[in-house]
Amino acid sequence: MPRHCRTPGCQEAAHGYSPFCENHKKTIRRHGAPTQQGVTVHELKPYVALVDARKAKNPDSEAWAILTARWETVLGHAQGVLQRHAEGRAGFRWERLAAHHLVTIGRDVEPWSVVKTAIAMYLMQDQRPTRFASDAAFDHQLVRRVRGLTDTNAGAYWDHQEQRSKRVYRDIPPRVIQAMAQPLKAAFGAPGLTLAAKEREEIDKANEERRRLANALEGLA
Repeated sequence: MPRHCRTPGCQEAAHGYSPFCENHKKTIRRHGAPTQQGVTVHELKPYVALVDARKAKNPDSEAWAILTARWETVLGHAQGVLQRHAEGRAGFRWERLAAHHLVTIGRDVEPWSVVKTAIAMYLMQDQRPTRFASDAAFDHQLVRRVRGLTDTNAGAYWDHQEQRSKRVYRDIPPRVIQAMAQPLKAAFGAPGLTLAAKEREEIDKANEERRRLANALEGLA
């Protein structure tokens, strides 16, 4: 008896020894979960703007320099991995590939762009938690959006139907994604959650003010 894909609502047959069909297997590999869709630049843009606004509101805060230094630390570790490989030392291939991608981003992208993109992902996760199917799915999207900051990680093809060029990101193995996500989360996870809490406090404060105003207006003679 054929097995069906484990993804809810999918009636396709499971592929090989996997509990998922071929299409959902590809989705897991690319996005971290069978139902996860990729976070787009357009989706993340409002949350990046929130990070920029927070920085503009507190231009003299030491936080921005510390966050930038954390990215430099991530790059320094990645460069060390590549250096050890160049010297012939043993290591895991997926760690080396992750280091290569991180160093490429560091070479091509201005540090603050990386910082605010990573932080913005945590704001998005806080305000739209159902957008991410699992922790692994969030990790995949975090890496996807940071990798998307450089054209090196993208190719282009001509869409004959829409008569325009489209970008497509080159997929990398899940183990490489996890190896990239780990230092990004270590560097920006706690700061991202802290800023997310501040944004949530301001939203709650604004909602409370609107409620009080509505009640006051209702009470007018």
